Amino acid sequence: MERENITFNIPYIKLRFYAEMLEDTVLPITKTSALRGGMGEMLLRQNCVRDRNCDACMFMKACPVNHTLYTYMEKKPDYVTGKESVGYLIESSDRSEFFEKGSRLVFHLILFGESIVYFNLYLQAFCQLGMIGIGKNKSRFQIMEVRNTEGEKIVAGNKVDMRNYKICMLNNYIAKRKEELGFSEGRYTLIFTTPLSMRYQKKYMDQFYPEALLQGAARRIQMLNYFIGREAKLPEFTQYPVIRSQSIKKESMKRYSSTHDARSQLWGISGRIELRDVPEECVEYLIAGEITHIGKNTSFGFGKYYLSSM
Repeated sequence: MERENITFNIPYIKLRFYAEMLEDTVLPITKTSALRGGMGEMLLRQNCVRDRNCDACMFMKACPVNHTLYTYMEKKPDYVTGKESVGYLIESSDRSEFFEKGSRLVFHLILFGESIVYFNLYLQAFCQLGMIGIGKNKSRFQIMEVRNTEGEKIVAGNKVDMRNYKICMLNNYIAKRKEELGFSEGRYTLIFTTPLSMRYQKKYMDQFYPEALLQGAARRIQMLNYFIGREAKLPEFTQYPVIRSQSIKKESMKRYSSTHDARSQLWGISGRIELRDVPEECVEYLIAGEITHIGKNTSFGFGKYYLSSM
């Protein structure tokens, strides 16, 4: 069967969570790993019926964890070999460590495709996580509010108003951002605010390459196309941007997996890239990456950047 052309008609919703701390505490500088790990643990505790033995589970296709923590797809691109989590992202730019009782931690949850319908399971997981606590200090919190991108309240205390659960489309976001960026003569700046973990020419990158950035953005869109049931082919770029300059910082994030009872470190590079001669066909993919992130470990907040014109 011939693959279809790729599309940006991908539904998503970006949710802003306000978590109020229930005690004076200390949190890690990077919050996404603790939030992602804690959310996953709560989803497993609340929904797993086979002692977390996924390989032997007869309910895999219907499993709520498989539809929330992981990404269930009937078919996948050839390069996807493991359990991918393209259905959601967690973002947190708060690098504070010390929190007083009553202060708030703000983070974002972005849901794509069919993950959008599981909002209640994600909400329950974060509420349960707040009662148990995150990080080595088991910092407890309470979800006070959840808002949409327009600032409207979906959750306020114990009340949920799904009328404000407004689904967006990626193609509309791209059109809006193109208008905001205006005409730039192909000159843009990319700033990675979280580490990018990506392989290029069979090894993990220690600097930025324009081909890798564009191919990574395109693969992310292709995976989301598969997630919404569209077997799309990757675009064939006729040319790539030129990197005029770049600054690079190597970063790491500690991670604990309760499923495997193991600790590890996730590595990547962040920094600023000045691009020249950016073809028009590449701009939309770069804009899309602002929402989808690129590279590995995106469910932990990796690969987040924003684009600006020069």
